[in-house]
Amino acid sequence: MKIKDRKRLAFPETGMSSDIPLSSPERVIDAITRGILTGRYVPGQKLIEADLTQALGVSRGPVREALKRLDAEGVVTLTPHRGAYIRLLTRREVLDLEIVLESLTALIARLAAEAVADDTSGERKRLMQEWLNFLTSSRTSTPELFERRRQFYDLLIEVGKNTQLESVMPTKRVHLIRLQTQQFFGPDDIEKRLAEYVAIANAVIVGNPQAAERAMRRHMKRNIETTMAMPDGAFAPD
Repeated sequence: MKIKDRKRLAFPETGMSSDIPLSSPERVIDAITRGILTGRYVPGQKLIEADLTQALGVSRGPVREALKRLDAEGVVTLTPHRGAYIRLLTRREVLDLEIVLESLTALIARLAAEAVADDTSGERKRLMQEWLNFLTSSRTSTPELFERRRQFYDLLIEVGKNTQLESVMPTKRVHLIRLQTQQFFGPDDIEKRLAEYVAIANAVIVGNPQAAERAMRRHMKRNIETTMAMPDGAFAPD
């Protein structure tokens, strides 16, 4: 995806795009991943092989291979005699992932700010400003706002220009956490998150790597505190 492709870079529909033909198992993986990103599949939901084969026009073999791959990624849980379910994470799993994400997303924010500072064309700054303008002009309760927040990390990674970050970012599992916990956020929580995203974006826009990293770490530390305070019902049993 090229930086000049503004529409796809700033506001991708699902965070996934490819011009390379997919194999049958990859088509199944892609469909399930898109379902997670859009909220069509939620943590704890059972995946019916027959429904997937019919909807995607593939045989059971590719579906089963895809489910095995997603199980290995920690996105799907395969249980003997029960089938496949979208993974419901334990509190410990969520906390462990958020600890990793604190350092990874801080790097993502810092690299994005560095790239903006180095970009003499101003294109990367404009893309970030465009995203920020939309975020701050939207109502925090609208589904479209949640979609734009979801796309924030995709945009930071693209702006930051590092070729490896997209492959190491555990995007699917991050979205599992969001789907699993967002029902426990009230209006005040959403407003605080909005302010944190604004602070991160502003630091990137002015090309300040240190401020961007600090703002991202503050955001992730609050996520960890929120996870620790959530009721047991938000998580799978340990």
